[in-house]
Amino acid sequence: MLNAKLATVAYSVRHPMVPQQVRRPINASILEHLYFLRFEVENHFDLVEDFVTRPRATTAQRLVNRKGYRKTLLEKVDLSVAMEVQRRKVDGPVFQRSKSVERLARLLDALGQACLEFTGIEPLRQAPDKRYKDYAKLIRRIRKSLALIIVNPDDANTRQGLKLGRRVAKLTLDLKALSDQKAFPEKNGAAAGPVLHFQIERMIQLLSELADALLAANFGPAVGLQNYKQLKNAAHALTSDSDQFGVERLALTRSGSTIAALKAEHDSSSKVMAVYKEGQAHKVLEEISGVDQWKQVYPKVAPKVLSHHVEQESDLGSMVIEHLPGRTLESLILNSEWDAAELLINELCKTLGKIWKSSRTNERAQPGYMQQLRKRMPETRKTHPTLFSTGQTICGLSRPDFDTQIDQVEALEQQLRAPFSVLIHGDFNVDNLIYDEFKDRIYFIDLHRASYSDYIQDLSVLMVSIYRLPIMDPAPRAEMMKLIKQLYQFAHRFARNNKDATFNARLAIALARSFATSTRFIYDMGFARKLGFRASYLMETLARMNPEKPEKYRLPLEEIFSD
Repeated sequence: MLNAKLATVAYSVRHPMVPQQVRRPINASILEHLYFLRFEVENHFDLVEDFVTRPRATTAQRLVNRKGYRKTLLEKVDLSVAMEVQRRKVDGPVFQRSKSVERLARLLDALGQACLEFTGIEPLRQAPDKRYKDYAKLIRRIRKSLALIIVNPDDANTRQGLKLGRRVAKLTLDLKALSDQKAFPEKNGAAAGPVLHFQIERMIQLLSELADALLAANFGPAVGLQNYKQLKNAAHALTSDSDQFGVERLALTRSGSTIAALKAEHDSSSKVMAVYKEGQAHKVLEEISGVDQWKQVYPKVAPKVLSHHVEQESDLGSMVIEHLPGRTLESLILNSEWDAAELLINELCKTLGKIWKSSRTNERAQPGYMQQLRKRMPETRKTHPTLFSTGQTICGLSRPDFDTQIDQVEALEQQLRAPFSVLIHGDFNVDNLIYDEFKDRIYFIDLHRASYSDYIQDLSVLMVSIYRLPIMDPAPRAEMMKLIKQLYQFAHRFARNNKDATFNARLAIALARSFATSTRFIYDMGFARKLGFRASYLMETLARMNPEKPEKYRLPLEEIFSD
């Protein structure tokens, strides 16, 4: 029976001067089934080591016979986790730890399956005894490494995960050295060496993923071997005890970047110290540059960058920024907090007015909205291949296909440069605006696309990002329309006061671009069709516009934003 201490131990953080803080334990049955699954996979490794050393059909059959035990134990883990997480808050600490254990179990099962596949290597089955004993030694070392997979006596996950990561690096080097040493033709027919190398390399990769999963069992899915060091360094800059920090994922991004809260302790109620962002190195550097631009023009809206790190000879970068109080516009709308959302838009309009005035330059802007749209059309069509028209003829009247519409509007766009440039956000979505109700203050985040361009670009992106939120009930959609109108009326006044005569025409072009490109994020075909139809409708109204008098164009705001 599983040791009771292992089965019932709670997560804890030790500190010499502070009483031990007890964290909620993982369900004992989950840990028990995981323990026996690991034990079974170790049995698989014992048999495969013996098989590689002395290829016997009886050993291969014993390995095949153990598959059923392994699969049963994996299913027990799955069932126990399913029963546990249904009672928990999604993405809460207990939910995350339980799912991390489930991931450990699946990786252990994959290692067991990799052992089973050795029995199908025909050159190995025919090899003399001890021909591949050096490979068998590597298999034994991998098997011994499984003893590090312990969840979670005395908060051992971090130590065990890091130790496992170091073993992975050493095993990788030793496998390469062995393969280089054996890189010569073998006697007596086909060689098993390259296949053994491939299989063992797979096992080492699975060990690496197990190390990540151990860290995730302690900190959550935002932490892995690749970024643990950066997180620890970031915590060290914020607290004297860099070992006493917790991580809570804040967002799942489309690009796969990590956005997480750094906390002073593991406990979920502890104070957030800062926000950690990790992603492609060039995007991290671009965001730092974007923050610098905003600091020079209007420092109140940009977060402070506390530290950053870009690995040499790596595409990974990270940064630590101050934690900003408040909630995003997306959160307010999705939770039907319309008074707060209206306050946010009011404050946003005041803030944008000041930013556009203080950052204005006389250089005329031409963002190239149709060029942006054309660039994104392949991905858009991959999501919804039949969405955009290929042309129609109705009662003798021809309607051009969507690509022709893009060409027509692009020719018009060349004549409609913005009369000036301002500093824009560049990705002005509802989740990149934070509102602090207590201070009545707006913050902008995710600033890596900041540049000087047409202010209409930010306006159009924000209007469409409100419209495309997955809320279908008429009452809340009417409230969303009010917010969109509020934005439009503010921007229209700004345009009039700054003698921007082509405001409506350029906004129609920008909205057409945003409606069309947004469809690639929409699963529901009916809703995606609504967005696509609005893009096409706007482009048709633009095609009918008198190019000599673009200031006469009237944006059909009610038609395109009303359902």
